[in-house]
Amino acid sequence: MTEQTALINGEIDAVISPRDRGLAYGDGVFRTLRCQAGRVLAWPRQYARLQADCDRLGMACPDEALWLADLARLAPWDASIKLMVTRGVAARGYACAPDAPLTRLVLVGPLPAYPDALYRDGAAIRLCDWLLPIQPGLAGVKHLNRLDQVMARREWSDPAIFEGLMRNARGELVEGVMSNLYLLQDGCLLTHPLTDCGVAGVMREMVLRLATELGLPTVLRSFDADVMLSAEAVLLSNSLAGVVPVGRCGQRLWQDFSLAAQLNHRINSLCLEESRLCLPV
Repeated sequence: MTEQTALINGEIDAVISPRDRGLAYGDGVFRTLRCQAGRVLAWPRQYARLQADCDRLGMACPDEALWLADLARLAPWDASIKLMVTRGVAARGYACAPDAPLTRLVLVGPLPAYPDALYRDGAAIRLCDWLLPIQPGLAGVKHLNRLDQVMARREWSDPAIFEGLMRNARGELVEGVMSNLYLLQDGCLLTHPLTDCGVAGVMREMVLRLATELGLPTVLRSFDADVMLSAEAVLLSNSLAGVVPVGRCGQRLWQDFSLAAQLNHRINSLCLEESRLCLPV
C-alpha cells in the first residue's frame, strides 16, 4: 500500500467541505471491499450494488472508470477499501439541488486481523438492545447514516464478543451490527428478507447463490431470537471477514461449522474469479 490512503474526487490533498451533505445528513452511500494481492474482490457485484444504492437515493453513481482510476492511483495490495458517494456540497437546509456535483471518496486501510480461531471455534455474539428503525424506503441500502449501528456497538466492550445482533421494533432479528445473519434450520438456510430495514450486503447475495448450488434451499423469512437459539447453525457474513460461523450466544453453543467452511471455500474462489486488478499509475 502506498503512503497515500485517501482520495477525494480523485485528489490526494483535497478536503471535505463542512457543508458536504454526507457530513451534515449522512446523505450518501458506501461500500466496503477487500483487496487481496492487489486485486479488488467481487468488483462487478460491489459496483453494481453501489449503483443500485445511489439510484435508490436519487443520485447518479460516479462512472466505474473513475473508481478504477482512483484505485489504480492508490495501488492497494492487501487492504480494506471503502468507497463513498455523497450528494455533495449544498447550502443550509434539507432541499437538494439535482445538478449539484457529487463527492466521491476512496479510503484505503489495513485489513482487520481475523484469527484462525474465529473460523475454527466460531464467533461469540450477543443480542443488542438498540433497535433498527423500520423504513421500507431505505431497506437494503448501505447509506452513510450508521448512527443505529454506532449506538448498538456502544453496548459492549468485551473483545471476546465478535458481533452484536440487531432487532427491529417487531422483535425480528434482522442482521448484525456489521454483518448479515443466517440460520441453518430444517435443511434450509434462513435469512431476513430485508424488506423494511437492514443492509443487503454483496456477500449476502453470494451466500444465497452458493447455498443453492450446494443443494441447500434458501428462505427469506423473519424470525426472532428464540428461533435463532434453536437453529442447527448460525452464520454471519461481510465483505472483509467472509462467512463466519457462530459458536456462542450467551449459554447457547454451536459446534458444527461445516457449512461455513464450504461456503467460504466457494466464496473465496468466486471473489477471486470476479476480482479486478489495481494497477498502479
